[in-house]
Amino acid sequence: MADLRLYAMGIDEVLDLHGADPAERPRLQEIAERSFAPAAPVKLPGLLGKVGPLFKRSPEAPVINPTDPTGQDIADFLSGDHIAHERVPAAWRLLETLVSESSWGSIRLPLTPHEVDDVDFALARGGVAANVGLRHLFTTGTEINLPPVRGLTVGWYDHQRALAMAEAYRIGLDQVSPEHQEMIAGLITWLDGFPHWAEVAPSVQRPAPDLIGFWVH
Repeated sequence: MADLRLYAMGIDEVLDLHGADPAERPRLQEIAERSFAPAAPVKLPGLLGKVGPLFKRSPEAPVINPTDPTGQDIADFLSGDHIAHERVPAAWRLLETLVSESSWGSIRLPLTPHEVDDVDFALARGGVAANVGLRHLFTTGTEINLPPVRGLTVGWYDHQRALAMAEAYRIGLDQVSPEHQEMIAGLITWLDGFPHWAEVAPSVQRPAPDLIGFWVH
């Protein structure tokens, strides 16, 4: 299922997650280990709990998703070490999890590529420029130092463009189809949080948030 996930976080903060500052690594490692800890094994009753040797894998062993980052994946990512080709999908999952936990806020838009084009076209009829469109968001490279993976596109808008996006969408909202209008109205409300986050950011020694997008399609 297609899923467009947006986060409010400075682009430099995102880039700094891979090969993180040693002072930041304990916090990031705690987030990663908490997020991807294997589920506790289920204790089976009676004889079922004693037949493990008959199976290649114990029926009580936790099932681990192959794209879940391992302890080694986490260590390699945070230290900036080389990521093996087969572990790149896990590294992307780790990156988005760290972004999610470190961002000022997030919003999810379950839109297929066709629906994104429909929304952009409708907004354009309302006078919204293409350079603040949803699809255009993902034409701006992030310079994240990870190889691309199929089915995932990552992009960003800087803080000022995120503010312009909110104002433009507010004007063009009436042109959006009823089935997507509530979703886009929610996006506008979420984007309206950017000025407040930017005002607070200096007090916690963080940059004003940019708009970061992860699109699974």
